[in-house]
Amino acid sequence: MNTIVKMALLLTGLSGTAMAQQPQLTVPDNTPNRKERAASYALRAHLAMPGNRRNFEGRSHIEVNLSKQAALIIGFNRYAQVRARQNIDSVLRLFVTDYAQIRDSTATGTSGLRFTYRLSPAARVIDQRASPPVFTSFQFNIGEPPALLKLRQDTLRVLWENPGQRTTYHQFAVYLLLNSIDDIAQLLAEGGVNARIQTALDNVQNYKNHDLTNPKMAFNLVQTNQREYKFINPGLARSPFISLQPGLGVGLIRNQLAPSLSFSAEFIPSRIHTVGYSVNYLSTFFFQNAADGQAVQRTDFLNVGLTFYHSKSNSLEGDFSRVLAGFYVGIPVYRSGNQFAKDAIRLSGTMYQKGFIKVQPEIYMNGFFKQVYPGLRVGFGL
Repeated sequence: MNTIVKMALLLTGLSGTAMAQQPQLTVPDNTPNRKERAASYALRAHLAMPGNRRNFEGRSHIEVNLSKQAALIIGFNRYAQVRARQNIDSVLRLFVTDYAQIRDSTATGTSGLRFTYRLSPAARVIDQRASPPVFTSFQFNIGEPPALLKLRQDTLRVLWENPGQRTTYHQFAVYLLLNSIDDIAQLLAEGGVNARIQTALDNVQNYKNHDLTNPKMAFNLVQTNQREYKFINPGLARSPFISLQPGLGVGLIRNQLAPSLSFSAEFIPSRIHTVGYSVNYLSTFFFQNAADGQAVQRTDFLNVGLTFYHSKSNSLEGDFSRVLAGFYVGIPVYRSGNQFAKDAIRLSGTMYQKGFIKVQPEIYMNGFFKQVYPGLRVGFGL
């Protein structure tokens, strides 16, 4: 089986370590022709899964399918950055030379290895991190001793750094995802990756709908082979958009539990920034005894405010699923009871958000800081 690579003895009585792919890469490639194989890879490519893109630096990405289901991914903010450093083969040869000097001290058996190769004018640094498997798997072949399977891929991440640079975010990075870090030497012997990168760059330049070489543009490209490729979400890098957020919740106001319905429209002017401008309509319901008149009273507030979001861990883009904080002010626009005065003001904020749950402290007042009383609301929704 060509996916099994003999390695040094890991356990007494075992004679080899075999290679296997990560779970998301074990899709059998049994399609009958080249185009169908390319389409099959495009569906399971790393960049085809939106949640995966945040794991790579940059606003734009190029993924190149290599042999043995390995992949090369380039993350960047501007197309010119790729052009300036497209000779990746020379970097890989340099890494192979440096790694050969420390290889014996980095052996970790079946663990997946993640190498970060930092290049600067002053020095070259190799950082290594191991990811042990969550379980041990053995393979038995007729006439051969049992082999211990390596279930995690190795990853090489290449960064270009300036002296004194201290940041977790880089505008340009190259990733190589392989069965084994030792496969780089074979990859170079088979011709390297420069020609495949050039094919991908030609496709970028020949894209008809936009000038993707413009610094204002962003895109994701999956190059499945020399002929087949797929662009994902090409367009303006800033990409302003409107987020619609329905929700429901329950608040504690004047020692009374009050359910609520809400709908927000939030304008986010740029995916690079982390601030959204929102308009919110909030309906709060109060249940009274029948003897008091109306059984259900309702007050609607129209709110405006700002929402601040976390940034992605390795990018300047905002992570719009994670709220850092929010601040809002509102006035009543409909009242069916006497819970709030006509000149009431509502101040609120988001101090905690986890998934679909938000915790929002509130302050209500009649007029400007008159008859002030606090509230607390727990919301559920987008």
